[in-house]
Amino acid sequence: MNGARSGWGTAFAVVLFAACGDSSSSGTDAGVTADATTGDASLECGDIRSSLAIYNGTPQPTYVPLTPGQVLAIGELPLGCSGTLIAPSWVLTAKHCGAWVGETFCIGTVANQPTTCFEALEVVNHLAKDVTLMYLGVDVRDTVPDVQPIPIMTDLLDMTWVGRMAEAAGYGEQEDGTSGEREFTAEQITIVNEYLTIDGQGARGACYGDSGGPVMVIAADTSVRVAGTLSGGSDTCLNDDDYARVDNVADWIQSYTGPMVVGKGPHDCGPITAQGRCMADGNTAMWCATDQTLSSQTCGTGEACGWDSSAAGYRCISAADPCGGVDQFGACDGEIARWCENGVPKQRNCAGCGQLCRLDSASGGAIFVDDPCMGLDYLGHCNGNVAEWCEGGELQSTDCSDSGETCQYINDNLGYYCN
Repeated sequence: MNGARSGWGTAFAVVLFAACGDSSSSGTDAGVTADATTGDASLECGDIRSSLAIYNGTPQPTYVPLTPGQVLAIGELPLGCSGTLIAPSWVLTAKHCGAWVGETFCIGTVANQPTTCFEALEVVNHLAKDVTLMYLGVDVRDTVPDVQPIPIMTDLLDMTWVGRMAEAAGYGEQEDGTSGEREFTAEQITIVNEYLTIDGQGARGACYGDSGGPVMVIAADTSVRVAGTLSGGSDTCLNDDDYARVDNVADWIQSYTGPMVVGKGPHDCGPITAQGRCMADGNTAMWCATDQTLSSQTCGTGEACGWDSSAAGYRCISAADPCGGVDQFGACDGEIARWCENGVPKQRNCAGCGQLCRLDSASGGAIFVDDPCMGLDYLGHCNGNVAEWCEGGELQSTDCSDSGETCQYINDNLGYYCN
């Protein structure tokens, strides 16, 4: 497309990428060849996964194990914002949403029908952060017995969280322009500073109307916690989204709500299966027990989370793990996708196949998608007299001949363009 080089309204926009490999098979892709370690095109590209489709918004969480009652705790504010019930009478949202006394917070068991509403009797804005608390004056559980507040993160986040997954939610604008439906998107954490930033990598993200909605993580005790409230993000609704962190204002929040109460309800495994999952620290195993409750185990001295053949799942083991601590969800080591299938390590050199490695919980973890930018970054290059670059996860271009100019390198900020 032509264009010059250079957030939001209602749920998450959807972009589909074509993934390589037969979606019904597993094994090795011989159609495109490249060595999985060196990128040598004379060798095989690597393994393929059986579930490859990428979706943006999903009706249910695909990464964090929310209970049905916790899903219900994510609600809508009437003038284009979202919020989260974090305590029986308290809602967390963003200050820039401009909540006022008398504004309503609405929830519902049907995703697009948040019809049970509560008025704010008090609104408290943090002086320095994009964080607001709404006091509803009643225990929401008295009206909606099934609702379960989602506690905030109280342990300080640090750089070890970069690369882990988080899950966002809200009632914002969807890819078809509609809004008012609760949806989720699981994405990778890329920055932890004043904000917690997640990256939709050109495929998904928060949009207009998701402001104030939560981003959730799995804490060390395996409970789901609200880590932040949506403050701003990419105009494309498909890339970086910045969430005002709540861990660094946890004392201020709890001075109003009281101490966070962490509880578990029935059927609270969410997307966690009986096979289980290794947490990012490699020292904790999670799985769904036979009574459909979430179980976890902290590995002791000489142990680590890995594949336990006797349990047919991921548990704390003392023996060598054939998959090196990588579970079926997998990981992206640069553009090398690594994952484990029933104790068998798998990998794929995405870059050598003209693809990108992406973490996508909706489709099973580390997956590989066709690179729409064909290896170009934002700085781009000159293709004859046409400037080409990657922006917003899409290939952009402009023909400099149209303006009587020449494609050339401009500077380290703009890259290649017409001059």
